[in-house]
Amino acid sequence: MIAVIPAFNEERNILKVLNELEELGIDAVVVDDGSKDNTSKVVEEFAKNAKIKVYLIKNEKNEGKAKAIEKGTKFALSLNRYKYIIYIDGDYQHKPRDIPKLLKKLRDTNADAVFGVRKYKHIPLHRQISNFVASVLTSLAVFIYSKRFYFFRDVQCGFRIIKAEFLKDITFGDGYAVEHFIALQLAKKGAKIVEEYVSVEYHDEAVSYITTKKILEVAKQLIKFIFLD
Repeated sequence: MIAVIPAFNEERNILKVLNELEELGIDAVVVDDGSKDNTSKVVEEFAKNAKIKVYLIKNEKNEGKAKAIEKGTKFALSLNRYKYIIYIDGDYQHKPRDIPKLLKKLRDTNADAVFGVRKYKHIPLHRQISNFVASVLTSLAVFIYSKRFYFFRDVQCGFRIIKAEFLKDITFGDGYAVEHFIALQLAKKGAKIVEEYVSVEYHDEAVSYITTKKILEVAKQLIKFIFLD
């Protein structure tokens, strides 16, 4: 397994993510998406003595989450040695220590992908509302696009494990549409997708860049992808 980690100005958090991945023996590719702080330097220093393989991709400018995940995924696939790709953000809102639980759910159900689900009581109210709307709209979009019924409870959660074979030749969208685009295309490929609860911590350094405007932009991208592309 290898973890793809998009990171933007995460010098205070990325080391926590990498330390837990090292404890689990999971390799990592960090995509520094144009950070203005020392995120890349922290990753490079960790990699020197790490017991896991740590790859670093540096974007000269901020290209958005979708492009970061796309670059990380394509790099991981190019290594041709990993059966599963894990997606986890670099802000330590989600904990790598939940990976064994996600992996168990995936294997016990013979699934192709497992999506993390945050318990709503741990999510601020405004994000509960936007997440519910986004999840319902994406579930509807998936049905229209794939003719298969999936109901996603937390489609905006970026903590996932997916079989690498299902990630070849997919479109990642732009910005925060990436989780939605991946769900859409996995369904089209007939992937069995299950969900599992994961812990989440909204600490001071973990900043959400998702706004109502961005959710509307995601909806526009999905409509264009389904009906016009």
